[in-house]
Amino acid sequence: MKHYRMLLKKPSREFLRMCSDLFIADKRITCAHSSKSVPTVVFENGFCSGMSCMKYWDSAFVELASEYSLFAYDRIDEALAKDEIEDIKAYLDNIIEVLRTLLEVKGLKAPYMLVGHSLGGLTMQYFAQKYPDEVAGIVLVDAVYPNELAQDTVLDNNISQIGQVIWEMPRLDKKPMSILSATQEEYKKDNPDKVEEIDASIQDQKKYMELYPFAKQTWVESGHLIQYEKPDVIVDTIRSIINESNK
Repeated sequence: MKHYRMLLKKPSREFLRMCSDLFIADKRITCAHSSKSVPTVVFENGFCSGMSCMKYWDSAFVELASEYSLFAYDRIDEALAKDEIEDIKAYLDNIIEVLRTLLEVKGLKAPYMLVGHSLGGLTMQYFAQKYPDEVAGIVLVDAVYPNELAQDTVLDNNISQIGQVIWEMPRLDKKPMSILSATQEEYKKDNPDKVEEIDASIQDQKKYMELYPFAKQTWVESGHLIQYEKPDVIVDTIRSIINESNK
C-alpha cells in the first residue's frame, strides 16, 4: 500500500456548493457534481476509510466545473481494513455498480473520463476493463500498481487481491491514457525511514509503462496527493486527455 500522510484540508466554498448526499442501499454517500458536456470526468479517491477524501480534488474540480460534467464522491470502503475479503471480484463489482448508479441518479452519462488516485487507480482500471465502451480515457494519479504483492496487514492483503484480479483480466484497449507519478522527494527527505518503501513504489510506477506502453507518463514533483499539492497538473492533464479523446 502506498504510504502517505493525510493532510488537513478544508474544501472551498465553491466546491461545497456542488456537494450533496445520496442514499444507496440505505447508505449515505456524499458526492459533488457539475453537469455540462460529455465526456463526464469521474474522480475516484484512494483509500479513505471513515473520512472525506473527495475534498482533495476541490481545486481541480472547481477549475473544470465550467467546462465539463464532473463527478466526485466519498466511496464507502471501511471493510477493506477490517476483514479479509473472500470474494474480491464481487467487492469490486459492487464498487463499480454503486458508482454507475450514482452517475445515473445525477444524470451523468457515458462516455466517462476516469481519474483515479492511488487505490482508486485500481478501481478505475477495473471499471475500464469491465465497461470499455463507457470509457473515453483514463488518468491514473500515482495509482497503486496492479500486481502488488501481499504484505502484513488486512488492508494491504485486500489491495493485493484487487491488483491480482486486474492483472489477470484482459489488457485495456488502447485508449487515451495519462499516468501521473509522484517523485515524493520532499517526503523522502523528511522521512528517511520510508525511503525504501517509497523507492519501491516509484519502481512500480515505472512498470506502468510496460503495462500500458501507449500511455503518456509524467513525473510530478510532489507527494502522493498530487491532486492536493499540484491541482494545476490534474487540470492540464484532464484537458489534454479529453482533447485527445475528442480527436
